[in-house]
Amino acid sequence: MPTQQQRSDSTREALLAACRKLLLEQGPEATTLAAVLAETGLSKGALYHHFASKAELIAAIYKAESKGAIARALAQAEQAGATAPLVQLTTMCAAWLEEIRAPDVAAILLRIGPTALGLEEAQRIENANSLALFERQLARAAEAGEIGAIDQPLAARLVNALMTELAMASLRGRGQSLPDVRALILAVLKGMEGAG
Repeated sequence: MPTQQQRSDSTREALLAACRKLLLEQGPEATTLAAVLAETGLSKGALYHHFASKAELIAAIYKAESKGAIARALAQAEQAGATAPLVQLTTMCAAWLEEIRAPDVAAILLRIGPTALGLEEAQRIENANSLALFERQLARAAEAGEIGAIDQPLAARLVNALMTELAMASLRGRGQSLPDVRALILAVLKGMEGAG
């Protein structure tokens, strides 16, 4: 027999899955809490036990999608055997760009999340996942002597911005090839070494 925590987790997952499905099918404006409840067969009480609002539900979906895409990209970098911090970073970034080429992932991260949550909130959520990761990888690269003396927080923000722009370019031109993300990141970092 499932525990109370297992039932609660199952309810939360059902709400997230139903809302994600509706967001992808109908968009954020047409996705209502009533529609989510109809999709799941759950009560308002069950919904409000987990999420205070539609925005909170969408934020949870956005966070999960962001974390999932980054986790899959990290796993791909590890599978590729990347051990040096800078190689890990660039390999992970290239893998992340492939992750967001999946239509559902791109829709949630690049269109639905920013529209429903606002650009600032979507960026805050994304930064909590990606920017912190970039900062850690750049610190490791500096410790390993792979990069010179640079402003690491600025470098992390530049890499983060570069990845956002490449993601948007990828979405706009699905059939077109993108520049080599590894070369772009290395060029940004190399250029920062001389600017100090």
